[in-house]
Amino acid sequence: MTASQHFSSKKVISQKTIDLVKFTVPVLKQNGQKITNRMYEIMFHNYPEVKAQFDMSAQANGTQSAKLATVVCSYATHIDDLQALKAIVDKIAHRHVQTHVLPEQYPIVGECLLQAIQDVLGDAATEEVMTAWTEAYQVLAEVFINREQQIYQSALS
Repeated sequence: MTASQHFSSKKVISQKTIDLVKFTVPVLKQNGQKITNRMYEIMFHNYPEVKAQFDMSAQANGTQSAKLATVVCSYATHIDDLQALKAIVDKIAHRHVQTHVLPEQYPIVGECLLQAIQDVLGDAATEEVMTAWTEAYQVLAEVFINREQQIYQSALS
């Protein structure tokens, strides 16, 4: 299987989205963990059923939030070169398979992440920036869903 098959997405990210997402990298570096803390807060409040899939001790001590902040920032930095994220996507996808993350859960995470970005960035989260992040998240979700499907399939072979 080639690396590009690992990172298959039918969606193509527009150059405008790439530029806008990359523009947010400095603010993500500065506020990344604030955003991910807020995302988990929103998600666990609105969708308490997903809590069972998380290591709550990693939530309590902030390691889960810090890891996610790093991943979001790495994605924003390498949005135009997803191959640079191959190792981390593979590691996360395997973890998602272990914890039984389902494709239909990605919209929940996306909704909560986007709300958290908007909450933390305030006025800096313009409609244009939020539209770009919505598109960017959908592509990333598809990459994970496809990779996780491959892992499940190879386990059945």
